[in-house]
Amino acid sequence: MTQTQFLLFLISIIPFANCLIIQICSDSPKLVSIVNRTFPILFLVNLIGIYGDAKHYNSYLVLVEATRGVSLGFALDQVAIGFLFLLGFFWLIFIFYSQRFLQLTEAKNVNNFKIFFTLIVGFVNLIIISKNLLSILFFYNCLVLICHFFALKFLHKKSTKFSHIFTSILYLESIFLFLAIVATYKFTGQIDFTDGGVISEKLNFAKYAMLLILYLSGLFLSVLLPSYLLHRNANFDPPIIYSLFFLAYGLSSFYIFVKLLAFIFGFESFALVVSKIGFAFFEWIFLANIATASFFLIKSGGLKSSFFYLFFQQFLFTLFLIITFAAFDKSAVSLALTSFLLSFTLVFLSLSNFILYLSKAEGKGLDGLFYDLRITSILLIFGIVSLAGIAPSLSGVTTFFLLKIIFKKKLFLTGIIFIVNFVSLAFFAWKAIYPLFFKLEEPRSQTDLDLAKNIDFDSSLILTGLVVGIAMFLSLILFPFVINFFSL
Repeated sequence: MTQTQFLLFLISIIPFANCLIIQICSDSPKLVSIVNRTFPILFLVNLIGIYGDAKHYNSYLVLVEATRGVSLGFALDQVAIGFLFLLGFFWLIFIFYSQRFLQLTEAKNVNNFKIFFTLIVGFVNLIIISKNLLSILFFYNCLVLICHFFALKFLHKKSTKFSHIFTSILYLESIFLFLAIVATYKFTGQIDFTDGGVISEKLNFAKYAMLLILYLSGLFLSVLLPSYLLHRNANFDPPIIYSLFFLAYGLSSFYIFVKLLAFIFGFESFALVVSKIGFAFFEWIFLANIATASFFLIKSGGLKSSFFYLFFQQFLFTLFLIITFAAFDKSAVSLALTSFLLSFTLVFLSLSNFILYLSKAEGKGLDGLFYDLRITSILLIFGIVSLAGIAPSLSGVTTFFLLKIIFKKKLFLTGIIFIVNFVSLAFFAWKAIYPLFFKLEEPRSQTDLDLAKNIDFDSSLILTGLVVGIAMFLSLILFPFVINFFSL
């Protein structure tokens, strides 16, 4: 075993070692806290150590090989390295934030939540470093199983029906993913990731279209149906939404799709097939889905419900951006995805602070909170404006690339989708931000003022948001580095 393979093995087991130590040290909260903050840092340090060897031939590790071309194992490439750094960053940010959030909310089963969250990180990590489609399928099913138990354990009892339906659709997705992988092996004779893709441009158009439909169903059926509308009065805590939907479902499915585009379909072949199908086909599908999600986002009441629908609405819009850029400008795929991940994380951190305040304060309204939670309010505004694509961050660069394609290719339906997304976010901002500037007729109690001050100046609650905000702003300057880093 080479040094690179050893580091790859370490990266694969670090999250699971974290889970084990949490379980062993469950009677010592301080030790658990130290361990939880140490392991994400250790994960990132190992990534830095292996980064230079990411493109070397020996940056893979085979666990089981059934037959030639069919194996289970790990491998690293530039795309995987980029996603691993994102995963490590979000793991570190979430751990520092959630420990303080859970402490202030006096949450129960805290250790169980930490274990489930770290298991989710562990299996998303294994998906990212998977050597081929078979490895991805195996670890993706493990992740779905963990999500099923996570939902049963931490969603409210009134949400049990929704959790069963959503996870059942995830199991159905894995069946479509399995069929897609079998079809890929039958048509091409391999399931390993290859630069430029394994599917030839000469492949029969009907077979190519069938593969594309199977993979889209295997990754995004639950949002394209859309199953999330089955739970109209979502009241999930933000850490639950971030762990279950954003990290477990969103990050993993986006990674698999980008990997498919780059190393199975190939961007050139994908663009050719999209031109044959007609890009308007995708535009109409996503216009209907994004408009539906936007309607429920605007209609939703309360911050928790709005945050729930905001995720799915932005998830759909980001998926559409990835398909658009993959078909017309592959260099912008990483920009769209990174912008969404950072922007949504900042909105999560900011909204969580407001929800934390409202859960503990005597007064339950948002009116005038800008003057008491100034840092949190500014971060929330920056996050929402970034999601809308008009902030001085990576999202602004993404919008520039999108508008360039719209005018160059005359994609007017894509322009309508962009407007629908912008208007729905404007309504969400009006609902969530506008009340913050109202002047209160009666001043807040001293208890509420102290609570607001403690939240807005709490190092764990605010520094995480500031770090994400600074990263988003710096990405405006360093966006060429983001493109080169992923090397799609």
